[in-house]
Amino acid sequence: MSLSNTLTKHELKSLNLWLLLTQTPKVGPVTQLKLLSHFGSIENLYEQSQNTLSNIVNPTLAKLIVSQVSKPQADKALEWLALSSNHHIITIENKLYPKELAQISSPPTLLFLKGNLELLYKNKFAIVGTRYPTEQGIKNAYRFGKELSNNKLTVVSGMAEGIDKAAHLGAIDGEGSTIGIIGTGIDQIYPQSNHELYQNLINKNGLLISEFPLNTPPLAGNFPRRNRIIAGLSLGLLVVESAIDGGSMISANLALEMGREVMAIPGSIYNPAARGCHKLIKSGAKLVENINDILEDIQANNILTMVNNSPDISLVNKVNNPDNQMNDPVLANMGYEPISIDKICSIMDLDFSQACANILELELSGKIINCGGGKYQRIFNN
Repeated sequence: MSLSNTLTKHELKSLNLWLLLTQTPKVGPVTQLKLLSHFGSIENLYEQSQNTLSNIVNPTLAKLIVSQVSKPQADKALEWLALSSNHHIITIENKLYPKELAQISSPPTLLFLKGNLELLYKNKFAIVGTRYPTEQGIKNAYRFGKELSNNKLTVVSGMAEGIDKAAHLGAIDGEGSTIGIIGTGIDQIYPQSNHELYQNLINKNGLLISEFPLNTPPLAGNFPRRNRIIAGLSLGLLVVESAIDGGSMISANLALEMGREVMAIPGSIYNPAARGCHKLIKSGAKLVENINDILEDIQANNILTMVNNSPDISLVNKVNNPDNQMNDPVLANMGYEPISIDKICSIMDLDFSQACANILELELSGKIINCGGGKYQRIFNN
């Protein structure tokens, strides 16, 4: 279904408001959901005065929203949408938005998509791993990508060099297809060495997804955010090769928090790229030797049942529920690099005292550690 040619005037107006909000500087998913929860709809939100909005977010953000500073970016996004029936923009209130993604902590409220939209509503399984794999790791990623594809599972990965690329290529060569989640704007190719992969993916009925505005460069902080979409869309996640502190461990930890199946392929005890997988297996991830290990586990847990209905906005508002540690908004906005409390306050528009209280609770519960110098970091829980 193409969105570019089917929007009514009301839908186009609503989408424009969503684009204005989601591309406003310093207004991230948590703040967006907070505002939508309070005002009930995007239309009602944009009918409010700056003073009214200042009761919900800080005055600086309120001014940015009311002044519509992101209008040039919103206009460009609508122009991009109109360029091709292969281009799509979906908001979290749209019936096409994947229900399983709406239910994660801090879900993206707007997605740019290019390619085969139908893949969103098929059963999906993620394959992730290091950008610097061994030759055997590349073979394993390709093999499992192809075999999952042949068994009617859409392969989800991050379009990076190494394991991601091999998994995508395997899926493309299989009977099904693949979804690439990228950490740049949908109109960017990164790394450039993957230009052919991007073309093959689109030509072979695949799908690219980004939550970032057009022209967004490959900023380091974008890739951990991308990882939550990889995990959130998928029934489960297979780590092929990863260092013990590799980015794939972030994806695995997020998948565990979301209640997804996490699996790993073991390797040589002398291979540094196998240590992350070994840590996962020690922590309870399923050891995988062949495709049947994945298929049997999926069938045994009866998880091939995801149905994409229109998400209930009450489900996504759970991100603001401090009683649910899995969905703690502070934890959701912390990466695996040290971050200061001041930075957290800036990202989330929190009072310093409120942030300190939440940080203390997370530290006592063993979810984060104090790195010194007023900085804290999420940890992988064994």
